[in-house]
Amino acid sequence: MEESLYAKMRGKGRFDVNLKGAYSMKQDGPPHKECRITNLSSSGATVYFPRTENLSNGSVVAIDIPIPKTIIRIAVEAEIMWTRERFSELISGIRFTGMLSDTIIRQLTKKTP
Repeated sequence: MEESLYAKMRGKGRFDVNLKGAYSMKQDGPPHKECRITNLSSSGATVYFPRTENLSNGSVVAIDIPIPKTIIRIAVEAEIMWTRERFSELISGIRFTGMLSDTIIRQLTKKTP
């Protein structure tokens, strides 16, 4: 049985990052609330939202991910796959509705000297 494109991209590699992004629920307009992005791959990431947020599996969020050391931001749309509450945060696994390219992944994970 042939592996799906999503499964192939998900298996390509995950990167430990700590990026401060902005998000909004898809219907709420442009991203403006703060979130933290970690464990990034071309197909998704782990995102830390404020615990006050009411997110459930299947919710769609718009996220702006900043490219470190630039003013450029990558706008993505993602689906919430799972959530966990921890202290003052809501930790969620998200799946991007479109894959991030290898070039964007390299820019987001570039280590600064």
